[in-house]
Amino acid sequence: MMTKRIILLTYWLCMFCYSSFSQSVRLPHIFADHMVLQRDIPLRIWGWNTPDQEVNVKIDSIQATTISDANGKWELLLPPHSAGGPYELEVTSEGTVIFRDVLYGDVWLAGGQSNMEWKIGWKIDNWEEELKDANYPNIRYYEVANELAPDPQSDISSGKWVKASSETAKEFSAVAWFFAKHNHQEKKVPVGIIDSNWGGTPAEAWVDARKLLSIPGYKEEAAHVLDPHIDWEEKVRQNEANQEEKWRIISDKEGAIKTGAQLISYKDNKWEEVDVPTDDPLSDIAWLRKDFKLKNTPQKAQLYLGDLVQEAMVFVNGKLIAEEGWQDTTAILEIESGLLKKGKNLVAIRVVNSWDNKVRIGKPGKVWLKAGDEKIDLEGKWKYSNDIEPKVPNVEFYHWKPGFLYNAMIAPLTGYGLKGFIWYQGENNAGQHEYYEGVFKALITDWRVHWKQEYVPFLFVQLANYMQRVEVQPESDWAYLRDAQSGALELPNTGMATIIDIGVAEDIHPRNKQDVGKRLWLAARKVAYNEDIVYSGPVYSSMQVTGNKAEISFVNTGAGLMVKGSKLEGFIIAGADGEFHKAQAELKGNKVIVTSDLVNAPKAVRYGWADNPKATLYNKEGLPAVPFKTD
Repeated sequence: MMTKRIILLTYWLCMFCYSSFSQSVRLPHIFADHMVLQRDIPLRIWGWNTPDQEVNVKIDSIQATTISDANGKWELLLPPHSAGGPYELEVTSEGTVIFRDVLYGDVWLAGGQSNMEWKIGWKIDNWEEELKDANYPNIRYYEVANELAPDPQSDISSGKWVKASSETAKEFSAVAWFFAKHNHQEKKVPVGIIDSNWGGTPAEAWVDARKLLSIPGYKEEAAHVLDPHIDWEEKVRQNEANQEEKWRIISDKEGAIKTGAQLISYKDNKWEEVDVPTDDPLSDIAWLRKDFKLKNTPQKAQLYLGDLVQEAMVFVNGKLIAEEGWQDTTAILEIESGLLKKGKNLVAIRVVNSWDNKVRIGKPGKVWLKAGDEKIDLEGKWKYSNDIEPKVPNVEFYHWKPGFLYNAMIAPLTGYGLKGFIWYQGENNAGQHEYYEGVFKALITDWRVHWKQEYVPFLFVQLANYMQRVEVQPESDWAYLRDAQSGALELPNTGMATIIDIGVAEDIHPRNKQDVGKRLWLAARKVAYNEDIVYSGPVYSSMQVTGNKAEISFVNTGAGLMVKGSKLEGFIIAGADGEFHKAQAELKGNKVIVTSDLVNAPKAVRYGWADNPKATLYNKEGLPAVPFKTD
């Protein structure tokens, strides 16, 4: 999922930056034309200059002065200012820097992994219609480039503030966009989104490694990262060279076509055979070919390959009919009239997994071709080779290392005034869910410390439902991860958006980002704006056992509990033996009565406790109950 170029920000580069700043007054890249400054709080402004020089900052009627230190660094605080603009921010010393079209409003940092990264233009639900209603020039967006570094950096490499429009918004984080749009429309203020996220990354990469030295599960790895005897700069530099070569090979579509491996005439007699769907993953640039015969020449035809993980080119009789990127879901492909013919035909595919080099193809019962009245089952033996193109170089996931993303993508932003954070991440930590609550709380508290905003709101998204539905799954990693996320609500000024009802079993990236942004905004209204609203679904409060019945009570019931669907489901129950069974559940007022014929004396009840649970319990405000366990 690494779609952007990785840029190593090394210590020597920072030193170069400091020397260049000595030529005239400068500010970090986050300060730029069209930026949004946080309203109604003292604002930190900082930068670099010639040592021991006076620096003057002016915006609207506000002025402040400071002196750069012996290293040329300077900073000052501007007094609070109400929402409005546009203004010019003028910084003067030996030279003058002027930032134009500056607004005061609400600024949010949007962090996490690919579900926060997911852009409107990556075909979210109703994306084309949404872009028609995206002309909001007072919503501004700043995308931080994917960068990593072994040490905390003083600045990001580049970036610019972009005004929202039908042309620009397609590149905005969809979750952040819907959140910002609610903020702008309801509070009538400018809104700035600082988008700092990276797909497929764990939480520990976003935390200062020094903080992780005291966090269970991460102490050893954090100490390794902080070992002064390891030349991380050289390791990362070599890894980036491998990364560049990997993407050169993957992106060489012209070279792929020149191999001729897609042509009927290509000699594949020396290729091995593999079964599709694949049981074991393939590797590198995987080419696969399958020939089949048709009784007639069809006018219309469709091809379905089930799932191609994760970048692919699909050819029919030598012609490229489709390309798939990592963010695409494998679709049913339409084959143009005249391409297929009576007799022998060929499907050829080129598949590579840029994520982990584990190529998977197909799904049972979902690899076929329909041509007129004929349906050809394409499952079974395919010819396969991964020697047609160069091997994909090994690339280490240094962007997973403790602190590496914090150093490059968060540390340079600390101090830029915020209304709060919105966060969507956790998928990559599900395999170590037992440590997630600790690392997530460390992230929240440490970011607040570095921003010097002790109680700045931190709002986050609980993992969506995903994967095959299993009714009784007490050891679900995803359920435990969701529970760990709920644990972070113990920290002050935090809020969570529960979305166990809008996920997709076969897609880790649900395309309904509208409800995600809306539910985050409900949390913001409560946590950040102190509105007296129902902002969450029902939350478990207590359990009382009478005989074979467990009576579950809730808070955040709003106007009352309700059932969506034909009946109340999603509960499991266990007795003293700890073995869970599917439970019967009945709604009585604002309580749920849970029983099972297999459990005489309930000891534990869980709800929504599975990778892909069935969400049936809501409050009347339409918000799903938060998954819980009583044990």
